[in-house]
Amino acid sequence: MHLFHVPDLKCGGCLGFVVRALRGIDQTVRVTADIQACTLRVISTRFESALLRALREAGYPAEPILLPLG
Repeated sequence: MHLFHVPDLKCGGCLGFVVRALRGIDQTVRVTADIQACTLRVISTRFESALLRALREAGYPAEPILLPLG
């Protein structure tokens, strides 16, 4: 699972673009969003770098949020 901060994630329309971009590289991707916090929870078989690249190319640059260990 990957957690990303996407500053430009402002509405459901934005989320639709983000999901389509991620599905373009992984048809089985699962995405959960908190639009108010501008965060995405992504479950995918693809590497984090590929997911970040797909988001950036779709116009939604993202930063990974590091999860605490334990």
